[in-house]
Amino acid sequence: MSTDNSQKIDRKEAIKRAGLLLGGVIFAPNILGVLQGCQATPGNWEPVLFTSEQAQVVTALADIILPADDTPAASEVGVPKFIESMVNEVYSEEQREEFLNGLDQFSGDYRSEIKAEYFEGTEEQKYEFTYYQNQAAVEEEPGSSPFILTFKELTMLGYFTSEVGATQVLRYEAVPGMYDGCMPVEQVGRTWATT
Repeated sequence: MSTDNSQKIDRKEAIKRAGLLLGGVIFAPNILGVLQGCQATPGNWEPVLFTSEQAQVVTALADIILPADDTPAASEVGVPKFIESMVNEVYSEEQREEFLNGLDQFSGDYRSEIKAEYFEGTEEQKYEFTYYQNQAAVEEEPGSSPFILTFKELTMLGYFTSEVGATQVLRYEAVPGMYDGCMPVEQVGRTWATT
């Protein structure tokens, strides 16, 4: 794995690319969980399903996907707790097992390659490793659901269903004004949150 800072992207570009990667294909249990009212909420989190190590990896990985900048990081708005709730309460037993196996495989691959735990690595190491895992997942055969893509989807759903994600990152207007379907995106600014 070589260090190439030219491949780094800012948060807004990462969100845009993640949206394109998802391309409207969202894992059905994730939509079901959101429709059932699952949302990220900040606060203390005591893992129920995840081991302590898994919880630390989930927190570190969520923060690599959505780090803090002018808005809070994923862990600050409760995304790791959201991910555990979704996996524990919405996923079937088979889906839960597949997610946990993927999480352990991700951690094990990092440990083998970097010789450290994922949550102990430097930001650069975690970013590079995650970037290459994502690239490999994107190149897999269509229809497969690699762990990293499922995790990214959960992270994005958790973040943008949180109060911070819906009001500080997305534009939010409880009672929007007139509808203009031909307004250039540059005039709108951020994407609109749904009400």
